[in-house]
Amino acid sequence: MNAIKLSPNWLLQLVIILIVAMVTFSVTLIFTVNQTVLALTITVIIFMISILNIINLRFLHCYKAGIYYSQGLGKKYINADEIVDIQFHSLKLLTMLVVTLENQKVVRFYNWQFDAQTQQSIKCWYRKNKSSCNKLQQTPCNA
Repeated sequence: MNAIKLSPNWLLQLVIILIVAMVTFSVTLIFTVNQTVLALTITVIIFMISILNIINLRFLHCYKAGIYYSQGLGKKYINADEIVDIQFHSLKLLTMLVVTLENQKVVRFYNWQFDAQTQQSIKCWYRKNKSSCNKLQQTPCNA
């Protein structure tokens, strides 16, 4: 079974952590907020998100049969038959996978690393018209 096991976008997480730290510092300068309490709260939140990623409680695995994912609180599965459209939206540090389902629900995955080959493989797996995909395309498991 071909599978694509995606890695978290660590650079994006680092940028988010730095932005949160700058905002926290700015808030402590502008308002009279106890810096220790605010710093501890932010540190705990960042630590928990990082731990969820490190111990694989947050994951995104794409299989030909569907997409299996967790965002930290329970595991979910999207069957390939339910997928109507797959799109990738790229910004500087962020490539977002947008999955549209038959029931018009949209699921977005924004904290994962997608290279060009991975994007093409995912698009081909879930495309309804398979004739435009390369039949010889093989994607190795990146476990």
